Amino acid sequence: MKIAVPVFENKICEHFGKTALFLIFELDENYEVINISRVQNTPCDGNGGGSPIENLLLENPDVIIYNTMGEKRIETLENKVKLYQTKTQDIKSALKEFLDEILIINK
Repeated sequence: MKIAVPVFENKICEHFGKTALFLIFELDENYEVINISRVQNTPCDGNGGGSPIENLLLENPDVIIYNTMGEKRIETLENKVKLYQTKTQDIKSALKEFLDEILIINK
């Protein structure tokens, strides 16, 4: 399983569209992290469209954990990847919330 997290200064980026970097956590069948990779993103202009996230999608993430995301971006991604919203900006805490099934999938 691959989990993508938008990151800014070692925390979850407050807004998905403004992140310049994604961390991709690859987990094995026991949900142990076996690899962490970085994927660069070009942040959007703040108007909810046009942000190229192709580099992220090329990594084939199964899940994206985020704080906030625009409606247009949600509509673009929701059929390609499972979206989970968290209130924390702590990456480890958000991963734990996901693995403990505390986070609810965005529908």
